[in-house]
Amino acid sequence: MKPSSRILGGDAVDVEPVVTLVGELQAKPGFKFIFQGASEACANCKLREVCVTKLEPNTVYKVVEVLEKRHKCPLREGWVVVAKVVEAEVEALLDAKMAVQDAIITFKRRKCDNVGCAMWSICQSPYVKEGGKYKVLRVEKEGVFCDGKKMLKVLLSRVK
Repeated sequence: MKPSSRILGGDAVDVEPVVTLVGELQAKPGFKFIFQGASEACANCKLREVCVTKLEPNTVYKVVEVLEKRHKCPLREGWVVVAKVVEAEVEALLDAKMAVQDAIITFKRRKCDNVGCAMWSICQSPYVKEGGKYKVLRVEKEGVFCDGKKMLKVLLSRVK
């Protein structure tokens, strides 16, 4: 399988796409989706191996190529299409001291119970893996203060 190029901090990096199945209406290059895990209906499906076993739960993927093969999906009550996907970049909040473009970081989530905060969904995003290694692709200039610490919004790409 030919790697897909993704721009990381100004450098093109080859990312190995995963072949999977996506809904016919979502099968467009650039479309992003969140894989939340396999459904019970997938347990005995003949397409399970290509459809869900190579995807990681609670991960955002982006379609990079759509192939022509289609299959009937009993869960979707329609068609699914063979597509190549890569793990998509994700937004997060980082301590300003760690928010350096092109840096490779190990992500450690701050404990926060302030669900009313406008940045809470980014700060506590389940799509950024605790302890995962990430490259900081972009750093926003405007920050927010949380418990006296300046936090900056960043765009991250997981490094495997």
